[in-house]
Amino acid sequence: MEQQNPEHGATGDAPEAPNHSPDEQQAAGDSSTADAAEVDAAELSARVQELEERSQRYLANWQRAQADLQNFRRQVERDQEEMAQWASAALMQQTLSVLDDLERAFSTVPANLISLTWIEGVWLVYKKLEAMLVARGLEALEVEAGQTFDPNLHQAITEVDGVAGAVVEVVQRGYTVGGRLLRPALVTVGNGNVVAAGDVVDAGDTDSPPAAEGASPEAEADSTQ
Repeated sequence: MEQQNPEHGATGDAPEAPNHSPDEQQAAGDSSTADAAEVDAAELSARVQELEERSQRYLANWQRAQADLQNFRRQVERDQEEMAQWASAALMQQTLSVLDDLERAFSTVPANLISLTWIEGVWLVYKKLEAMLVARGLEALEVEAGQTFDPNLHQAITEVDGVAGAVVEVVQRGYTVGGRLLRPALVTVGNGNVVAAGDVVDAGDTDSPPAAEGASPEAEADSTQ
């Protein structure tokens, strides 16, 4: 029987640990450190990119919210201005009836009254009222006889002899406020039966105060009594 060698154990030689030089061990350590650094750098770069994308999304959302807020404010301001304008327009529309009455009254002032001082005073009140409405955006429609009938601006009350589709006479003035139609002009429209042109009778000029031009001396004497 073979005797066991106490130096090598009971059954044979034991494996020896690998013998690496200090340089090889340092190189291996540097390699593992470099690999770990590359992994950390890649993770850090991915994290930075993720944060940048998130910040860009937050910035875009904030910009959209700011734009929506500005649009909302502008819309509210426009709505408030429009409400105020049409509230004023409603008052104007009610006042126009007074303006129409004064206009019709001045167009039919009798000759024996047109030289009275109070007539001129009422005319000045009428012009002042008209100027106040104009200052608030009221504008009279320019409608003349012979003008083509426009259903967007005119309202026909009857047809009379005249050129078909043309305005024959303006019965009541139309007005706009801020470029929007407040009241259409009431007009008569030609039916196509053209008649001979005659003298046009002026219904009255309210742009100048009543005057006693052409009045008889008797009328002037009566008006001063």
